[in-house]
Parts: sequence; C-alpha cells; structure tokens
Amino acid sequence: MTNPTSGTVGTVILFVCTGNTCRSAMAEALLRHGLRERGPDACVVASVGTEGGGSPATYQAVEVLAARGIDLAEHRSRQLTTESVADAHLIVAMTRRHEAAVTAMVPAARSRTFLAGEVARLGAGVGPVGEGGVVAWVRAMDGARGGHFTTGRVADEVPDPYGESLESYRRCADRLDGICATLARLLVPTA
Repeated sequence: MTNPTSGTVGTVILFVCTGNTCRSAMAEALLRHGLRERGPDACVVASVGTEGGGSPATYQAVEVLAARGIDLAEHRSRQLTTESVADAHLIVAMTRRHEAAVTAMVPAARSRTFLAGEVARLGAGVGPVGEGGVVAWVRAMDGARGGHFTTGRVADEVPDPYGESLESYRRCADRLDGICATLARLLVPTA
C-alpha cells in the first residue's frame, strides 16, 4: 500500500466494519472481483474491522460469495490501525459508528471517509475518476457533502448480518455488490 499524500502509484481502497468477518470482507472481495473484470488491477483493495484480528470470514459470507464465484475461504480479519487509515486513499465505512472510529483514530481522514451507500451516491453525482486521479475524485466527493462534516444518511449504512440467517447475508451481499459495482465503474471508467 502507499501513502495517499505521496502521489505514488497504487490507489488504496479500505473497507471498515466491526469484525471484518462479514460486510467489509465481502465488500473487499466484491470490489476486487469487479475491478479485475474491468482490466488490470488499478487499486489495492483491503478491509479491516474496528474489533477484527485473525478470525476467518463467517461461513455464511463464504457461502454467499461462493455462489457468486468468489472465494472468501482464505480471508482472515484484520484490525483497524492508524497505518491502515494513513495508507488509504478512500475509506468506506459500513456504519456511522465505523466512520466515527476511523476519524477518532485519524481526524485528518474524515475528508476521505464515507459510508458505503454515500460513496456510491456521491460518487455517481461527481462522475468517474478523471485526469486528477482518485485523490481529486475523493476531494470532489467530500465537497459534494455540502461543506459540512455531518455523517452520511442512515440509509447509507449497511446493516450487519452477523448472527442472522443466510438470507440476511444474501441481502447484504446484494447491497454490497451494487455499491461495489458502482464503485468499480467510477474508479475504472473505461474497461
């Protein structure tokens, strides 16, 4: 991974949830898959949890993604750290609580931290990444918030399926798949 302020090659997208065993792990795999389908890897995609650390993805997350042709079996959860936040050009949080944890850890990361639904919504409004690259695109999305530092809408959050039915995991994966497909199209506008 690279430092977002260094301007070096290798855009880093970081997904954040609680345990890094369901939502952020699925989002990481879905976006990586979507980007791979659009051409050479343009981004490093990673995920962490505010309480993560060495656990495998839940069997439901593995099963739901396997049905989509994506292997999540080798995933191991990782803990949110100041380094993971510092390295990320774009941070995608599943809930406002996760967004708050990121910005409490690294206050300067607020301008590049968005809720999952918010990044798809604002990104679609801003349009695809242009000549200025991801850093300029993220800056434009931050500006589209209207100049205030309120958190995204409740509807921008992705509910936690942990401990729920397989159908809850499918619904979560469907939502994340839509968000990640939009994000892939915006990050790599030409295939």
